[in-house]
Amino acid sequence: MRIAVLTRALFGFAAAAILAGCGTVRQGQNPALLPGVRGNAIPATSVRESSVPQVAGVYNGTVVETSQGRSIKAKLKITLRQSGDKLTGIFDIILKTMQDQFPIPKGIVVSSHGETILHFTIEGSPGRNAKATARLTGKTLKGKAKVPPHKGPAVLFKYTATKA
Repeated sequence: MRIAVLTRALFGFAAAAILAGCGTVRQGQNPALLPGVRGNAIPATSVRESSVPQVAGVYNGTVVETSQGRSIKAKLKITLRQSGDKLTGIFDIILKTMQDQFPIPKGIVVSSHGETILHFTIEGSPGRNAKATARLTGKTLKGKAKVPPHKGPAVLFKYTATKA
């Protein structure tokens, strides 16, 4: 319903501008800034971008890594950067004696039926990237990631992390 109201408002605004004789937009011109309107022109924000939840930040928690019947529990720090619905960041597994930082080169934030879902790739060694999903509830991310059994055993990560 919110989208329908915004769409009607945008079409009504465009129709009024055309009727007023200032609705022509030339190539290279920002259609959100109409000629003849001074001082109060507001750049348009797409409905899609404005409805995407902001998930950027640092999340701390734990991860359980399972492979070949063995499990290891470790601390986890997920750092997410966001631009619109796109994600990048770091999936940082912290063990007692070492720290492993895995890049998150690409991801997407989806909001559907009141839920916020993240889909992203965790970069490992060549051919060993994990496909990850997470659900954001309040400030808590809860998800899974799976490394396929290519050039090594399959690995499953289950994690929970809360925004700092």
